[in-house]
Amino acid sequence: MPDVTISIWTAAIGFFLGFLAYFFKKWCPSLYVHILTAILGIGWIVYVFLDQGFIKTVPIFFIFGFSFFSSPVPERSKTQLKEIIDQLKEQGAREIVLSKNKERLLADLLFSGFFIVIAVLYFLFGPNSAITFILLYSFISLFVGLTKRVGLLRSLRLFYAEHEEALYAVSLFETKKYPLKELSEVSVQTRPDVLQLFQLFSLFSPNIDYTTSMGKTWKLSFSGEKVYLTPDPLESMDFLLKGEIHKMEEFEVKPFYHPKNWKRLLGKWYFAATVKGVGAYAALLTLFTLLGIGPIATTAVIILFWIFNLWISDRVLKIALDMRKIDDPDLLPIIEKVFSRAGLSHVDIYVTESAEYNGFAIGANIGRSLVALTSETLKLPHEAIEGILAHEAIHVKKRDVLIGQLLRFALIGLVFAGVFLIHEAFPNWLEHNQIFVFLGLWLLIFLLPAFQSLFTQWMEVRADHLGATLLDGGNAQMANSLTILCEYQDRALEKSVGYHIDFKNEQEANKKDKKISSLERDSWFFRFLEFQFMPHPPMYWRVHALQTTETEWSIRKIKLWWCSRFRESLPN
Repeated sequence: MPDVTISIWTAAIGFFLGFLAYFFKKWCPSLYVHILTAILGIGWIVYVFLDQGFIKTVPIFFIFGFSFFSSPVPERSKTQLKEIIDQLKEQGAREIVLSKNKERLLADLLFSGFFIVIAVLYFLFGPNSAITFILLYSFISLFVGLTKRVGLLRSLRLFYAEHEEALYAVSLFETKKYPLKELSEVSVQTRPDVLQLFQLFSLFSPNIDYTTSMGKTWKLSFSGEKVYLTPDPLESMDFLLKGEIHKMEEFEVKPFYHPKNWKRLLGKWYFAATVKGVGAYAALLTLFTLLGIGPIATTAVIILFWIFNLWISDRVLKIALDMRKIDDPDLLPIIEKVFSRAGLSHVDIYVTESAEYNGFAIGANIGRSLVALTSETLKLPHEAIEGILAHEAIHVKKRDVLIGQLLRFALIGLVFAGVFLIHEAFPNWLEHNQIFVFLGLWLLIFLLPAFQSLFTQWMEVRADHLGATLLDGGNAQMANSLTILCEYQDRALEKSVGYHIDFKNEQEANKKDKKISSLERDSWFFRFLEFQFMPHPPMYWRVHALQTTETEWSIRKIKLWWCSRFRESLPN
């Protein structure tokens, strides 16, 4: 592993050159700017190569590239932002004054600071291991998100164009247009729920957080996105309550530090430190390093901690994702029918709020398992929801969550054990053949997700076909469920992409974008990537396999998936 100090300096230089390129483009042609930044970047990489050697320079190169392209530079200058605002005003758009104060930003700084402190302590006192780079990448992402948050807080302007019946959100970083015809729900919260909005506290794509104060917050549910904003209390927002949106609900949100939120706060912090990141493991390693505890004892404790986290994963995710039990009287009989047929009478079904269409199983075994659906998924036809529940019921029945985690752990353990044994057996050969070592490491990096996809895809195909046996409509109903799910997902994604606009082209960007369809057979290269490296086979194949086979699970279907995995990965 390269030196931690070198790694941190590399990230800092990547950020610096990213900002340098942004500012230089104002006065110099883009080509000259790219040449200058490339020369400076290559100069740093060459310096690291001469000092650290070939093997250690490779991860440094990727750290530099990641930090350079992640630099939180605005999409436009202040002059361009002013031009957009003037153009909207000329067209008769009314500005909606936003309530802004520093308290909202301080909440983000507080949450980010907790994880930043863990990373800094590990950089200073922890061992130089693979966790160093995971933390560094997380640190960069957190820094980028926080910087953009500050820029958004300072530059965000909101407009309502009555003639278009659209809401515009304009800032240095993006411009979005939300047609009110896509608005499906409006609610008001007494304050922003920062435990829901902070980027590390969400399993799914983060909400669109335009909140700029700790005051009354409007939550707008558009197709594909949920938008949160804090207009000034004196601003009239009645234009949102038109058409089918005739009623607005108002909810009380307690401050995150309120005693009623302590359990929720702890659960979300624990989730962020153990599920979304490695902060908890980094903290343990740092503590054991400072106490002088040996590597064998440290490894044993880390493994036990991982097992403990797997055991309580259902409780942690239930709190972290703000799950609540489904109580829809129309869905309860469907749930009862599916899970009784699967022989699972004690599995709870929950809903978690998200603009995505998804369902998933959680828990180390049947006794500690639950199934969760997103709030958007509950808007699907009941026949489709039944198919999704049947799929997840098989994951629970076959203990796929536990087995998948154990297989991943065993696979990673074998890789590390193999590297360690080779290093101990042939230290001199490795020292003098760094090119072969480099190629071997990259081969392992590519093979690891490929091996993982073998058992995860097998589990998904099995869940499709065994789940179909729980449905009255069999394979046809399961295929139709997946088709409906895909169509809704694709439509929501198209809408979300379409909200981004470009004022240079008459405010209408993305009009020439290709229609998104997960059910179409893609080119061979993308089929290869999906079949060989992704946890799920391509959706077009899953639907086709259900439509062209009988309702059962057999060795013949395993052979069908296995043959398709390679046949579909080849050029047509």
